[in-house]
Amino acid sequence: MANFTYTTGLHNVGSYQVSGAPYLTASAVPTSETTFYFPRVTKRIIVENTDTTHDLNIYFLASSTTPLILPAGKTIDMDVKCAHIYMKGISDTADMQMYAEITNIPTSSMYSLVGITGV
Repeated sequence: MANFTYTTGLHNVGSYQVSGAPYLTASAVPTSETTFYFPRVTKRIIVENTDTTHDLNIYFLASSTTPLILPAGKTIDMDVKCAHIYMKGISDTADMQMYAEITNIPTSSMYSLVGITGV
């Protein structure tokens, strides 16, 4: 009979059910692309654009042509797994705060998002 080892991973439901190790950061994001690397794969990311006048671009692939625009003073809550996220201020530096729920899944397990439509 074969042995099965139940381990932490991308397709392991328990890895997400027990997730929630906090990751917090705040930054003044310039108009050049800034990458935020997570210590392990995320389950959830909340980004708050704390700037009162400048919008913020958020995207998951470097130099993406499909950014999510987060208006000044707004917050977005994303249930998403990723190893890193990109941001940049649209017309000027934008201030932001970010909270992420981190799983125990190593970032080396995360698949590439290249070629996925809409990313």
